[in-house]
Amino acid sequence: MDWWLEATQWPAMVVTVIATWMVGSRSIARRRAGFWVFIASNLLWIAWGWHGDAYALIVLQLALIVMNLRGMRVARKAWRAASHRAFSAVGAGREGHLSLSDPGVRAARGRTGANGQPPAEAGPDR
Repeated sequence: MDWWLEATQWPAMVVTVIATWMVGSRSIARRRAGFWVFIASNLLWIAWGWHGDAYALIVLQLALIVMNLRGMRVARKAWRAASHRAFSAVGAGREGHLSLSDPGVRAARGRTGANGQPPAEAGPDR
């Protein structure tokens, strides 16, 4: 059993790198999953630190778990605000449902440019 706990540092390192990549992604779903992957890596590091009597590492990982949970909470607020702004920008109803049959969306589909204007001709500076 000791060899298994000793080898935990390598999966912990790989999971930490994967979580870092996921949190830095442009995809909201991938970023959300990245927070959970980070918590999994923290638990792996705690297991490894417990086996090696690395108590400072355990305390560090517990602090990182708390910061990840805080980050998820803050990010959830930002994601909700961003989705609310996106729905408001396209004229979605108060329920937050987006439909192409909404009057604001329908009117925007027939436009050819910004504010319903045809696109300007490209000048020599474009």
